[in-house]
Amino acid sequence: MVKSANRVFDLLELFERERRPLRVGEIVEKLGIPQSSASMLVRTLVGRGYMEFDAQARTFCPSVRVSFLCDWTTRKHGTSATVHDAMRRLSADTGETVLLGRQNGIMLQYLSVIESPHALRLTAVSGAMRPMHLTAIGIMLMSRMNDDEVGRLLRRYNAEHKSAWPPARLADTMRAVRQAREQGYYESANLATPGAGVLATLLATPIRGQWLGIGTGGPVARLHARRKQLLPAVLAVARNC
Repeated sequence: MVKSANRVFDLLELFERERRPLRVGEIVEKLGIPQSSASMLVRTLVGRGYMEFDAQARTFCPSVRVSFLCDWTTRKHGTSATVHDAMRRLSADTGETVLLGRQNGIMLQYLSVIESPHALRLTAVSGAMRPMHLTAIGIMLMSRMNDDEVGRLLRRYNAEHKSAWPPARLADTMRAVRQAREQGYYESANLATPGAGVLATLLATPIRGQWLGIGTGGPVARLHARRKQLLPAVLAVARNC
């Protein structure tokens, strides 16, 4: 991998997590990179117009230009709304954490997260990886595959995974995938995070027929109690995105 390219994306993902301007010292501490490298990186991005510098506060922050970069990839032809617009709408409608994810190899990767304002909420980090079979979004994405493709993915995961996550149980996961196909949505409980659940469905993108998954999550008991409100909101935002 190219170290300088990695650092650019690490920096942007850091701002996505922190959601506030940062000093160079904070960037150095949080990314674990030399101060000279951090200073050169942010100065380069300022020069290209992708970063703004507040001379009085000595802080850096991504510019509006970053938010416009490649937003066409999440915008359906003939519409002005983006996937991030859909996420913000779902967050406002539900008050719960909203997750956007895609398949990355044999894993599910969270692309963007809007956390709930509730003290007791589902927490996730943009960029984090999870096993496909342990997330509602991953199960929805697998519902686009045929049974043979799902089986190959799960067997490959079981052969290659070296993390603390449990192996995939093929029969259980296939039942969940078939249920997701039939319903057009999937509701998880206690999969990757004990006590938490997610209601998820699919989003089509304009890029080579790729699909994303979007969902809203929170404590299982609250999700169950609000299911009649949350499920229509998830399906509507996916349908109208």
